[in-house]
Amino acid sequence: MNKIETELKDCYILEPQRFGDERGYFESITREQLQELGFHEIHQVSDSKSAKGIVRGLHFQRDPYCQAKVVRCHRGGVLDVVVDIRKDSETYGRYTMVELTPENGRMLFVPRGFAHGFVSLTDDTLFEYYVDNQYMPRLEGGILWNDPALQIPWDSIFKEYKIREAVLSLKDKERKPLSETDVEFFRRPKKYLITGVNGQLGYDIARELENRGEVEVLALGRDEMDITDRDQVMRIVKGYHPDVIFHCAAWTAVDKAEDMQEECYNVNVVGTKNMVDASIEVGAKILYMSTDYVFDGEKDGLYVEDDLPKPKSVYGETKYEGEEEVRRNPKHFITRISWVFGVHGNNFIKTMLKLSETKEELNVVNDQIGSPTYTVDLAKLLVEMAQTDKYGTYHVNNEGYCSWAEFAEYIMKSNGKNTKIHPVTTEEYLQLTGTKQAYRPRNSKLDKTKLVESGFAMLPSWQDATDRYCQELLKVKKY
Repeated sequence: MNKIETELKDCYILEPQRFGDERGYFESITREQLQELGFHEIHQVSDSKSAKGIVRGLHFQRDPYCQAKVVRCHRGGVLDVVVDIRKDSETYGRYTMVELTPENGRMLFVPRGFAHGFVSLTDDTLFEYYVDNQYMPRLEGGILWNDPALQIPWDSIFKEYKIREAVLSLKDKERKPLSETDVEFFRRPKKYLITGVNGQLGYDIARELENRGEVEVLALGRDEMDITDRDQVMRIVKGYHPDVIFHCAAWTAVDKAEDMQEECYNVNVVGTKNMVDASIEVGAKILYMSTDYVFDGEKDGLYVEDDLPKPKSVYGETKYEGEEEVRRNPKHFITRISWVFGVHGNNFIKTMLKLSETKEELNVVNDQIGSPTYTVDLAKLLVEMAQTDKYGTYHVNNEGYCSWAEFAEYIMKSNGKNTKIHPVTTEEYLQLTGTKQAYRPRNSKLDKTKLVESGFAMLPSWQDATDRYCQELLKVKKY
């Protein structure tokens, strides 16, 4: 394949080698060739059909679903136009134009952080896109096709190709110039730091960043960084200088916290203070994972973010104190989550499935109500949040509510298990098992209106999440 540089940094014209005879020709482009350009992986292949004079663009999609594209014309012809909108690029705000036809066999590689469009030169143009990230309608965007500041010579183009006038969608007609667009792309990769990568959520955040094509990720477990060691935290964070910190490391052994209060405090409060101080030092955003345990669970109805926290356990108290530490960094996200499950670690679903292999009946509490939360879904949302400046406290979990007993019944039914679930109260469960527990909130129903009002998507239902998670467990055989 011949790779030809354009006027724009990292944007290339591609000329695959053609092998042909009197019957026609054959050409191809390999995954390795795409990856060398900076194309992550083919997520979708799309076609568009256009008449002469139709202008499509100039389009982009916001992080973390920003897209790189390889485009080509299979029938007719287009004049392809791309604009570099990466703010730290030496070619920021500049454009390039390439004519693509089946006859010249050219493709164009459009990197992430570019606005892309074209004008159709014939009445029956068929245009093809290879895209390396999924389409997200909520995050689609664009700039005005004839933004004067870009100095694209549309009048000369239309005259040269005998196009009477541009035909655009209503959406493209109403787009704003680049100077009025609040999108921020950069040529330099963002740097991410994850604490607690060996936990369920930290593991899936690392996976999600990898899936999004991020290459600068420092994911640390306790062996690599003890968050209670201030000097070590400062040395690592200042040395790496992340743009975003996902602070997932925490003391989550709720019952042990009652007897090991100092240890729990050191991790959830002192450790969080160290991470916050380090984030402020380097100017990083910080995302902190809090919990439904900051509430006492005695409210009728849904808890909103502004409700007064009243933790009734050591775990809940230390997580709330951690929230207060995080609020010292103006660039913070606090996400209150509940009933978390993921493939990398222990959780309620794994426990139920294990017990179903040896138990015909199980007692499960039915007076604690909340929302199970799948770390794969949560990680997607957290990575998206990190690309914005919509700072604050959010309630985040999968949609819908259930009791632990209802959750257990669904797990058994959806996995074809015959174990019978007996719903019992918390008090009955403690009496039957003879165990002591830290206080559990009875009502953990969290209102997520703020999440939607801020432009984020609701997570799928907990039932859908449970089904997908169990399918993942079957693949990795982890329970």
